[in-house]
Amino acid sequence: MSAIDLLLHLDHLDLDVAAPRAAIALAQRLGARLDALYVADLPATAFSLPEAVPVQLEETQRRVAEAQTHDGQWQQTLAAHALNGQWRVTQGDTVQAVSQAASGYDMLVMERSQKRSDAPVGFGSVSRCVFASGRPVLVVPDVSSVPSLGANILVAWNGSRESALALAAALPLLQKADQVRVLDGSDMNADMLPVLPPPGLADWLQRHGIEAHIDTLDSGPSHAAGPAVLEAAHAQGADLIVMGAWSRSRLAQMMLGGTTRHLFMHGDVPMLVAH
Repeated sequence: MSAIDLLLHLDHLDLDVAAPRAAIALAQRLGARLDALYVADLPATAFSLPEAVPVQLEETQRRVAEAQTHDGQWQQTLAAHALNGQWRVTQGDTVQAVSQAASGYDMLVMERSQKRSDAPVGFGSVSRCVFASGRPVLVVPDVSSVPSLGANILVAWNGSRESALALAAALPLLQKADQVRVLDGSDMNADMLPVLPPPGLADWLQRHGIEAHIDTLDSGPSHAAGPAVLEAAHAQGADLIVMGAWSRSRLAQMMLGGTTRHLFMHGDVPMLVAH
């Protein structure tokens, strides 16, 4: 098996929450290395008031020093799950730091707060890292219980480039899953050039050794696709949703609604997304 490297982004030091649990479950299922990256956020706006800069820098350096003391705890956590990895700490703009670091990894894991929701959705740190990192991102809602990850997978397929990227990124997980169900909503993009080799989705899955049950996504209006996907995930008991992210522009999704926007706002199931 090829080596897989995962990067878990943390903006806090609590390891007993959804995102670290999901990252550990993912690493165990894939036999992957798992590094954690804590970023003491120092956005460019911190320098807008020169008199406040020393205070901002002092607080950031304090957080960096505190985070560095958690290396031992991370190593103990990894050892308890028979995993390997490192504890990394940096400071700076979160999106820039995470996106730069993620370029050396196969997948990025990020927590998305449903209590501290991005406003407007699509322009927060997680959404921006999906765009900027160029890597598939496992988005873990902080309300997710993460009983398992990758055993029961729902694929939300719409025939788009983003959907194909997510499907390809999820291939190692799909091949190991106990159950895979695909909701095929590609009819909504029937006028697009197909991104998969002919004859299409069913053949692609079969050739890659994936046994999947394919259903047509009949959600009615396009804005209803998000609720339909989440409802299907709950009905199936899925522990992971695989989908493309922001196949329409962020502005269009913010104004008109969209599947990504709905699931980012209301989802409680981890999502492996790609853009």
